[in-house]
Amino acid sequence: MAPRFVRRIQTGQTGWFSSPSLADLDGNGTLEIVAPFYSTFVVDSRGRRLGTGTATKSRVYAPSVVTDLDGDGAVDIVVGGEGAVAAYTYRGGKLALKKGWPASVVSGGQTPEVRGLAAADLDGDHRVEVVATTTNTSPTGAQVFVLTASGRRYQPAGVAWKAWPRYNTARGVGGDAAFNGAGNHGYGAYGLNVGIGQLDDDPQREIVVTFDNHQINVFNHDGTSVLASKYFTNRESAFTGRRLGWGQFIRWASPAVENRHMHAHSGPWPDVRTTPWLQWTASPPSIGDLDGDGRAEVVGVPNVEKKEPYETQAHAVMVLDGAYDGGARSARRHKGFETLPLTGKPVVRGDGDWYPPSGVPAPSLVDLDGDDHLDIVVPGNDGYIYAVSSTGQRLWRTGYAPGKARTFASEVVAADLNADGRPELVFGVYGSAPGSGRLVVLSAAGKVLSDTRLRNQGNDGNGIGIAAAPSIGDLDHDGRLEIVATTFDHGIDVFTVPGSRVGCLPWPTGRGSVLRSGTVPSIKG
Repeated sequence: MAPRFVRRIQTGQTGWFSSPSLADLDGNGTLEIVAPFYSTFVVDSRGRRLGTGTATKSRVYAPSVVTDLDGDGAVDIVVGGEGAVAAYTYRGGKLALKKGWPASVVSGGQTPEVRGLAAADLDGDHRVEVVATTTNTSPTGAQVFVLTASGRRYQPAGVAWKAWPRYNTARGVGGDAAFNGAGNHGYGAYGLNVGIGQLDDDPQREIVVTFDNHQINVFNHDGTSVLASKYFTNRESAFTGRRLGWGQFIRWASPAVENRHMHAHSGPWPDVRTTPWLQWTASPPSIGDLDGDGRAEVVGVPNVEKKEPYETQAHAVMVLDGAYDGGARSARRHKGFETLPLTGKPVVRGDGDWYPPSGVPAPSLVDLDGDDHLDIVVPGNDGYIYAVSSTGQRLWRTGYAPGKARTFASEVVAADLNADGRPELVFGVYGSAPGSGRLVVLSAAGKVLSDTRLRNQGNDGNGIGIAAAPSIGDLDHDGRLEIVATTFDHGIDVFTVPGSRVGCLPWPTGRGSVLRSGTVPSIKG
């Protein structure tokens, strides 16, 4: 069960949160590794470099998307950098920039960084759209871009208003400035803050975005925002009683506070100095049907903050209902999650204590106990991995560095490594101290099966170890699984798992699949 080290692939560059993609780019039956650092490296199953993409400026923070964007039979690789998103095509053994790309995400006088990237066929036309979220904080700048296979801004047929990017300053029909009276207003998206899934009654997919503030929003494919349930109404005097959109109200930790404030409109307005609220700074949303009713929910793990200046008290596992049946329960807490499951309190970081960056609490959706319901696995920044059931009950927590400052875990990936019909859980550990890098394997019940310290770790002021989710697949088509991990400090590590067999891969890479949509892969194995 313990992974066995196979090789290291040096890149000479710092890695961030870009989980490697494993995909058969050339159709020969073996998997290539796509590993963005600052450049985007493509290497084969033996570690030989096949190509290097350099069309993006600065680092590639988010995982790459790997798919055939336009259905031409060639595999495309999409990455985000500073001010732009680039797409490469791998064809004939060569990596080349795709026509029409890079696509700019510059707006509002800012050149932001792309921190979130995901893809899906939003409108069912068999072409894949790419969603990029950025760190833009300008009042006239946009945070959410949707791009076509040819690198243009996505504009659905028959839509009269400019659909993307969002948020915008348009005041007319379909614009953000006057949406529902109060309007929509965004802020930077800093930590893989995007997911895509089917969340309402129409056939198109919706886009879920979290921001570095207290709102989470759901967008239709035409750029408009989805309304929350009629239960939530605006309390502002100018718009009293108006139905709210998902992204138009603050989420508070206590359901009683939300009910009193946004439903009953009673009592004083909440005071963050004494009342915990939710901040979605680096909370990637995942989307899945937890209760098996055929309707998906939105899962996020925001910071629970209080005091002034804000201080994170815990992370919360929040599950919100989709906008089905005309939005009857849209944005309301899913049954069992009225009171939010919490992690412990992370070690408080002082001003200017930025490196290594805190962990991204990305929720992985995996059936841990074989009951055909999705459970939620979360890396807490308090030194524990948490598992929460589909009904909101904590199943277990397992320490990887309890109480230790500046030590964090990657997103957790899942695969049945020993062919016993139950998934094992794999994650990386990183920190600031020399030798912080580790690769850990847990059972579905949270038992530590192996804890491997990485070989010959380097020095990097940004961090040491594995921040990006590892990826699992059969690289060389020999029937055994490999684990591929990118690191802050020493490139790419490849491990094999003795005795493993290719089978169930319920969450094999960062954000669930190489589309990075935060949804359970439709094909397992």
